Amino acid sequence: MMAGKFAVSLALVLALGSGLTFADGDNGAAVAATPVASNLFVKPLTLRGTLGDAKIEMHLQLKSDPTEGIQGTYTIAGQTSKILLAGESENTDVIMEESVNGKDVSGEWAGTLVGNNFTGTWSTTDDAVTKPFVLTVQGPAQSARPVK
Repeated sequence: MMAGKFAVSLALVLALGSGLTFADGDNGAAVAATPVASNLFVKPLTLRGTLGDAKIEMHLQLKSDPTEGIQGTYTIAGQTSKILLAGESENTDVIMEESVNGKDVSGEWAGTLVGNNFTGTWSTTDDAVTKPFVLTVQGPAQSARPVK
């Protein structure tokens, strides 16, 4: 069970090596990363919905080695830049970190993907700002289209 937020460096999550470890928040011991629940991401997904008041489109897929988790991007309506995502899933729980520049973590996503609905909370890394998100699976990922 995923409890709390992982303090995972995006560089580690994006690394090609295997055997990632995370500090266990309860006792500080390193624990092996939980294998991704690959059935949630058998095919790449396109999701649309809201992050706070903003409309977004998100694309998620398994990494080339599914045991290394998931990756993706999202765009905010009216903007062209893609924000990078990387994370893990267990059962229906999904935890991801985002990066605007590919190195520094700029936000964290914690939610559940049940059926066609991905809901939860986005927060800044210091938890100073939190926003709810509600996304709906549109189907397998398609070529990127502007969010309306």
